[in-house]
Amino acid sequence: MKLVTKTNRYYLIFFIFLFPLMIAVDYYLIKYVVNKEVDEILHHEAERISFELKEKGVLPQSKYVFDTISVGKDYQVPNEFRDTLVYEAYADKQIPYRTYKFTAINGSQRVKISLRHVLLEINELIFWLFATTSLIILVLVIGLYVINQGIYKWAWKPFFENLSKLKSYDISKKNPVLLERSNITEFKEFNQVVITLMDQVKKDFQNLREFNENISHEIQTPLAIIRNKIILLLESQNLDDKERQWVQVVYQEANKLSKIGKSLTLISRIENQEFIRQDLVDIHTIVDNIINNMEEIIRFKNLVLKVKLIPVKIKCDLILANILFTNLIKNAVQHNYDGGYISILLDEERFEITNSGEVSQVETEQLFHRFQKSDTTTDSLGLGLSINQKICELYGFQLNYDRQGGKHTFTLYF
Repeated sequence: MKLVTKTNRYYLIFFIFLFPLMIAVDYYLIKYVVNKEVDEILHHEAERISFELKEKGVLPQSKYVFDTISVGKDYQVPNEFRDTLVYEAYADKQIPYRTYKFTAINGSQRVKISLRHVLLEINELIFWLFATTSLIILVLVIGLYVINQGIYKWAWKPFFENLSKLKSYDISKKNPVLLERSNITEFKEFNQVVITLMDQVKKDFQNLREFNENISHEIQTPLAIIRNKIILLLESQNLDDKERQWVQVVYQEANKLSKIGKSLTLISRIENQEFIRQDLVDIHTIVDNIINNMEEIIRFKNLVLKVKLIPVKIKCDLILANILFTNLIKNAVQHNYDGGYISILLDEERFEITNSGEVSQVETEQLFHRFQKSDTTTDSLGLGLSINQKICELYGFQLNYDRQGGKHTFTLYF
């Protein structure tokens, strides 16, 4: 969800809850103010009438007086304002009035006087004030929304431009990222943090590349010398059978260590996207070559091989393509039993290889992790499928594994 959408949603929720409350408060406040004004008119008229009666002894003319009654000297009416409806024959309907009753002295008599003020125009005034105020509130809300949209597009423009540049940034290339400047303090701080992090990432990436190059060269060279010396030692006639066995174990472990170093270095290089070539690779040819190279071991294990290939070409690095398909086919051969079978299918959508083998005790999801082996009795390093997974992630391929008892199937979707 976009930031502006989320912000507007909160505004809308706030407005939905607040608007009815504002309308109700607005209505009763306007009504209170208008009624108070009418009350002041009637109260002022009552004071005028009382003054005229006291000074002149005559009830003055007033358009607000509608009833006068003589009462006893001890009679007191509470001075109160009330709303009432009075039927008017000329309108043939009930007309709203505001009334006020009070007592005054007229000579030697006490008189109860009732005043009233029609509320027709006042109610219309309340309605139009209420409608106008509601419209103003609605216009303010719409204006706030439009302004917020404008601020989002204007103020956040540098942020989204920088975000787009960061998405397309390739650390393996030396092209610098020029971030858009902004006069907003938070965006300035954000740009500074991003630049600092990018500089650190570049340094780490360069150090990692140097480390991969060093470990590939500096470690493999001593291991090659160790293997050569071990071979010379195995050719010596001064070793008894037990000592020769020990030396053979050392030789095997040295070879294993060399393979682990090469495999881990390859995984690191793939993760760092150092393979940037996009060759048009003929998968049919690669698979044919791999099968021919493994023909002797396939014949040695008496494996029944069924191959159905059609010419297919994909875009990826040629070296990684060879590694990917070599690992899949080698895995099917290595983890098969004597007299088993291998079925290979290649079409425009997928490469599928099915082989017989022992029932694996390793969870399917774990097979693609590093150093996971379905068969601990083999010399496998447990890195082949992890390398394959990294290659697939690099080029957007999908590698699936399925097993049904002793039937194992790897499907690679291009």
